[in-house]
Amino acid sequence: MKLLRRRARAFTLIEVMVAIAILGIALSGLLGLHHQSIQSVIRAQQTTRAAMLAQAVMTAAELERFPDLGFSKGDFEASFPGEFHDFRWQRMVEASGTFPDVRKVMVAVHYGPGFTQTFSLVEFLHSPIPPETVPGQAATP
Repeated sequence: MKLLRRRARAFTLIEVMVAIAILGIALSGLLGLHHQSIQSVIRAQQTTRAAMLAQAVMTAAELERFPDLGFSKGDFEASFPGEFHDFRWQRMVEASGTFPDVRKVMVAVHYGPGFTQTFSLVEFLHSPIPPETVPGQAATP
């Protein structure tokens, strides 16, 4: 009789194996979530870096006051040696089409595997020099 009571209190091998299997399935699910979380953090870091670098290129255009029309591209090796080797930039400056003293500046930073991801900025810059008026015509406000 005492022998039967001892066996009733202990776990069987099958019960332990089922508990370990359930625990393994739960932990593998948590591991998958952890991997997704790490990938999200990496993507957020890359996007933040691209935004910062695009703003640096746009700031350079702003410092030119009224940049020349055209296309330019490059990397960040001169500004940040050895830091952003997997980032490239492109800058396109166009006339606004409506106002002769306004330029449309578009900056794109390409990054990621094979430079497949892009972060873009667009800004309109006004010439600090007032447009010339034709003699005999009143200047428009």
